[in-house]
Amino acid sequence: MSFLTRIRPARTLRPYVAAAACSGLLGMAPLTTVHSADVRHPLAGSRPAYATRAADAGSLPADRHVSARLYLNSRNPQGLANLLRDISDPRSPHYRHYLTPAAYQRRFAPTASKLVHLNTWLKHSGFTITERTPHYMKITGTARAVQQAFGTSLHRYRTGHGTSDAPSSDLSVPAPLAATVLGVSGLSTPGAARPLSTPTPGLATSRDGATCSGHFGQRPATGFPKAYGKTSTYAPCPYTPTQLRHAYGAGTTHGATGHGSTVAIVDAYGSPDMPADADRYARATDDHAFGPHQYRQHMIPADWHVSDACAAPATWAGEQALDIDLAHGLAPEANILYVGADSCLDDDLMDAESYVIDGRRADVISNSWAEIVHSDPGHLTPALIDAWNLLFEQAAAEGIGVYFAAGDCGDSSPAAAETGVNCDLKTTQVQADFPSGSPWVTSVGGTTLALDRHGDYAWESSMGDELSILTDHDSAWGPVPGVFTFGGGGGASDFPQPWYQRGRVTGSTGHRRTPDVALEGDGALPVLIGLTDAGTFHLAGFGGTSAAAPAFAAIQADAQQASGHRLGFANPLLYALDRGRLFHDITDQPANAGAGPLTVVRDEGPDTDTSTGEQRYLLYTLGHDFGLHARPGYDDATGLGSPTRGYLGWFQRTGGTLK
Repeated sequence: MSFLTRIRPARTLRPYVAAAACSGLLGMAPLTTVHSADVRHPLAGSRPAYATRAADAGSLPADRHVSARLYLNSRNPQGLANLLRDISDPRSPHYRHYLTPAAYQRRFAPTASKLVHLNTWLKHSGFTITERTPHYMKITGTARAVQQAFGTSLHRYRTGHGTSDAPSSDLSVPAPLAATVLGVSGLSTPGAARPLSTPTPGLATSRDGATCSGHFGQRPATGFPKAYGKTSTYAPCPYTPTQLRHAYGAGTTHGATGHGSTVAIVDAYGSPDMPADADRYARATDDHAFGPHQYRQHMIPADWHVSDACAAPATWAGEQALDIDLAHGLAPEANILYVGADSCLDDDLMDAESYVIDGRRADVISNSWAEIVHSDPGHLTPALIDAWNLLFEQAAAEGIGVYFAAGDCGDSSPAAAETGVNCDLKTTQVQADFPSGSPWVTSVGGTTLALDRHGDYAWESSMGDELSILTDHDSAWGPVPGVFTFGGGGGASDFPQPWYQRGRVTGSTGHRRTPDVALEGDGALPVLIGLTDAGTFHLAGFGGTSAAAPAFAAIQADAQQASGHRLGFANPLLYALDRGRLFHDITDQPANAGAGPLTVVRDEGPDTDTSTGEQRYLLYTLGHDFGLHARPGYDDATGLGSPTRGYLGWFQRTGGTLK
């Protein structure tokens, strides 16, 4: 079984000669014009920034073997844009009039005649087409074929991370093919996505010997130095899905359990211990195990590969467990479809995503991984970004909501990456993560959630932790303020401000801003998950917007059940809702959290190896994300805020329709 949904083989298409003979009707030039080098269309940005003349280490041999993906464009981009606005705007008469996958292909995929022309040109240039999908053609050939087809040569370039191949100038295609070719990827340095989760060693439950609070502020950390002039309290024990459901009104409130909906989770690789681990976790937390056929997975371990950019498959197991446990926990009756990509590279993740979208196999897709656009060396070319966005547009056309974690590195600047534990060290500037920054996905940020002694929602702050350790023979915490270690993600993306944010988001300088919403995900106050590691099942605390994204995707599955309608792309509706009643307005320093800095002492547990210099006890100062601030109204730390307990009730009362 393959991730790839194939289009018809080339032999079933009309022969090129017939297509060329009808070129006047088809609007296509004859073969001689298609192959002409005189009129060409540049693929802007296809030469990466690191491919400079100063870094040039020489051209590749002409017979060097290369492979690439040639991404296919929509045949009617403006028509697609108009359709998406029409079916996504909650005030439109065509709201939620979604297309089937087959209808989408009929209306927006390249025509058979254009694919024949493209196929002929590639073969004439020296390429072999080894794979076809509705989204791309995989081509193989030589560096000579690249020169023949795309009008530029391949060179080697010195970068800060070794030597990489890249085109010496932007690629180009014959002008008659410009509307069909979206872009080409694979001729320069590949990049990898990173999971947006962080384990919290030692702090699992109060039963493991570590000291934690039953609710925020319950247990004073006596015997430790004061911080900011007051005694801190122990961090709460890791949150379970039952606690989160109660806090946000999900899972059982109004009878909304996600029944009838499917939540897809896309990660890299996959654990052989799923779903047994999820059921064991549910039993350990007195929660709901999977029912028959409620969990499915699609992954092909024989096809997995690990590049220099990708971590080993086992390192993604915690991410998979986190995503499944939270999605199932907050939508206990929704079906879960896990799709494991063959690697953490864009090509494989895109195949996994398209597996869900091409077959409309889910109502919502949760993604807890991210990349950055501006890096050294850079890899997210305009071709890749455009291909991702077109896939997300297809999802919106079919009524599938796509949710991405917003990031764990504050503003993702080089300064944040100096100390942030889940940052990309190759970052070159302040930026929002991608694909979270796409205007066609819902970006889910992180918060720090506090519950009161009854288990009810008390307050939330922005997800941003500054770390201090014991110094001066354990007589003081230092430094105070601490060092940035963990945060949410957000800020301005590279995309223009979408229509649904206009008038709702200020100070955006005309750019799409993230996140859109936020949920608990703080590494200092983590959620509890269960997974098998080295053959042993155990419970562990995990933090990150990786926890927030599947949790909110699950709440959307609950909302879909409550409304009785497929919700599709959620952002236009989210920004049109009454924010004051349906979202908690989160700030860095919540009014009912008390005066002064918010701090917790986290007990790393008795298993910490102190001989390595690591400390068992750590002080975290909360609500201090790097470069991002939660203020009244929309902000780039928590977006619109987190859903209140009335959020699902609104969907039940109104059917998810604005009056």
